[in-house]
Amino acid sequence: MILTLALLCSVALADQPAKTEDTAADTKRLDIGKQIYLTGHTASGDAIQAIVGGDAPVNGDQFSCVSCHRRSRLGSSEGGKQVPPLTAKALFKPAEASVTLGVLPKAFKYAGSMRLPYTDETLVRAIREGIDPSGRKLDPLMPRYALDEDTVAALTVYLKSESSSSIPGVDGTTLHFATVVTEGVDPVKRKAMLDILTGYFQDKNADTRHNTKRAKFSAYKMYQVYRKWELHVWELKGAESTWPVQLENYYKAQPVLAMLGGLSASGWQPIHQFCEHFEVACLFPNTDVPVISDTDFYTTYFSKGITLEAEVLANHLKNTTAKTKNQAIIQVFRDNGQGVVAAKALHNALQKTDEPRLQDISVAGSEKLGTAFWENLFKKQDKGILVVWLNKEDLETLGDIKKLPNGIAAVYGSANLMGDPAVKLPDATKAKLYLIYPWELPDAKQVQLMRVKSWLKSKQIPFVDEHLQANTFFSAQVLAEVIMHLLDNFSPAYIIERVEGMLATLSTNSIYPHLSLGAGQRFASKGGYIVKVSPDGHLLSENGWIVP
Repeated sequence: MILTLALLCSVALADQPAKTEDTAADTKRLDIGKQIYLTGHTASGDAIQAIVGGDAPVNGDQFSCVSCHRRSRLGSSEGGKQVPPLTAKALFKPAEASVTLGVLPKAFKYAGSMRLPYTDETLVRAIREGIDPSGRKLDPLMPRYALDEDTVAALTVYLKSESSSSIPGVDGTTLHFATVVTEGVDPVKRKAMLDILTGYFQDKNADTRHNTKRAKFSAYKMYQVYRKWELHVWELKGAESTWPVQLENYYKAQPVLAMLGGLSASGWQPIHQFCEHFEVACLFPNTDVPVISDTDFYTTYFSKGITLEAEVLANHLKNTTAKTKNQAIIQVFRDNGQGVVAAKALHNALQKTDEPRLQDISVAGSEKLGTAFWENLFKKQDKGILVVWLNKEDLETLGDIKKLPNGIAAVYGSANLMGDPAVKLPDATKAKLYLIYPWELPDAKQVQLMRVKSWLKSKQIPFVDEHLQANTFFSAQVLAEVIMHLLDNFSPAYIIERVEGMLATLSTNSIYPHLSLGAGQRFASKGGYIVKVSPDGHLLSENGWIVP
């Protein structure tokens, strides 16, 4: 008996390296397959080759799988063409209508849209030759890829991979979501945001209790999204360098399907990178310093924040009157936080438009501004355009000097950094003041705020921060609309894709004139106003909505 056990143990131990090697090989093939799908490039970095339309040669840079079938692999539609899903669930089972077969009458089953399930062999044939398992030719727009055995095998492994049996943040009754709040956030802002999210989730769950009853008597997949919503508040403490570990610990303890809103006292980059790494959808965090990337996928923002303001100003300066067009530009900013981001963005934007060189005046974060600072500045430069990336308190020190030099043609400030446009300055100085204003103009904005104000009143939540509260309420409404359209496709990537497709047509009110996203776009508002503060305190648009 002892000998038998010893032999069994030795066999098991001998088999472990082989299993480990197989697992490593499978993981490598999966990674290569994902690379092929997302980039159109092989393991060696070469673009894959294909024929489209019967005779037109193309490559992976022009026609990668993801460009049509999307990151979620759930397909898309364009110009009347339906691009089918490439999930394992869709490929390796018989094609079905969007209802549970057997419940509806046969008249509602469209046999013409049915097909046999794919096998490894028929999937390879479809990729290379454009023929489905039933022997029918795929649409001519579907490229016929010339892939060698190793490449097509890796792509097949990726297409067979499926995580739907264990979707992070989803169980049989509940959808889990998170919002992030960092240490140092104003307690009033923190409470304002969390009160809205908590109240909205309570309303949503009250409706869900009734809607879940419908699922028992319906063949439609849409009712599978009616589940309880649970909100998890992830509090981040300490230096930004420690946030990734904290976020990962939260996620391991309770995975979430998506992150919603959020507040940071500093930057958003560690949270953004966490969402990219763990493939968690993040909808509309409240930040003025978003991560600007051409390739990242999983976070949508309201706008580019302070960077957009700099780009709007650069566009305005390019197209302004001859009186100020060729003058020097002096920008004053704090050497920490948003001021640095804005100053750098203005440099980049002005380089693109070949505008005059900027003169940077950097102010230490702890330095107090006052008469001496401004008088010293204007002794060195008393002509040109003054751009101040400063808060209201700092800007008002400009009024400490007796008179703004006649040569200063205009002063531009950020309405976002100021917070309150009712700035106290001498009339002569205020007459030259313009603000970069990235929202709907005040009168129109008040109309857009009526719905959120009414909802807040019904919940007895104080209205303390119109931008934060309006944006948080908007984000929750967008999430609800998107989740309702997922059917049974609980995919973070699909959430982002649905936001891309639905945002421009939603009836949800926002404080921005225009919000829209297209495929690959991550900043919903793309412009801003340059406004003048009138003597009676009204903000008057200089030349309409500017999209740089």
